[in-house]
Amino acid sequence: MALLANAGNQCDTLTVMTFNLHAGHDASLTQIGLLIKQYQPDFVALQEVDQYTHRANSRHQNNRDFITELAYFSGMQGLFGPTIEFSGGHYGIGLLTRHQFVDVRNIKLPHPEPSMEQRGLLEGRFILPDGDTIMVACTHFEAFDAVSRQAQGQFVEEHYAHVPYPVILAGDFNASPTDAVIQRLTGQWLDCTGDSPTFSVKQPSQKIDYILARPKQCWQAVESQVIPVAVSDHFPVIATIVRQSHK
Repeated sequence: MALLANAGNQCDTLTVMTFNLHAGHDASLTQIGLLIKQYQPDFVALQEVDQYTHRANSRHQNNRDFITELAYFSGMQGLFGPTIEFSGGHYGIGLLTRHQFVDVRNIKLPHPEPSMEQRGLLEGRFILPDGDTIMVACTHFEAFDAVSRQAQGQFVEEHYAHVPYPVILAGDFNASPTDAVIQRLTGQWLDCTGDSPTFSVKQPSQKIDYILARPKQCWQAVESQVIPVAVSDHFPVIATIVRQSHK
């Protein structure tokens, strides 16, 4: 693991993972779920999550409820945010959690280019062991249209500008650290991940998966790791972060 910073006056230490599943083409749900369980995260943001789809090129995953099975194998609670109807079922994003949730919203992101896939933001309010509330969200930005990606980043920035809770946002942003959308977000959000590439597994060259937290002064990044396993076309990314005491 790469050391990013030293934990200071901490209130809660959380382990957060983000993982694009490549719609389960490369591994079984059992393998993926047990991999997640091995790292014992508090929260997992999942992208390319299927529910009862029928894909010709990954028949072993047909008619499966990804989030329910991954919750079972990882020992966590699962939340699913469908973004589109696909191949007889639904496709979208998800969250796994070890903590009690108060409420959950599945929000459609801006979609300025109709030929592009509808993208989403799945967010929940969670109660931590000390009784405090945080928000945790998963997203998957547009890959093939920069205008859409910029609109989605602007929506996220404005959506969380006045939220009265600390927020963790994780997912596949389909953008490098020098991309304008990441530069804009990291003006207000702490990037809790290191510099290692997260995509692709065969030729790692791009960092496009992130774990962000806001407000910056509320969080400290302790450790981050890109996990070198070939169970998707993305590597899973995990970070240990500390929510600073405000009491």
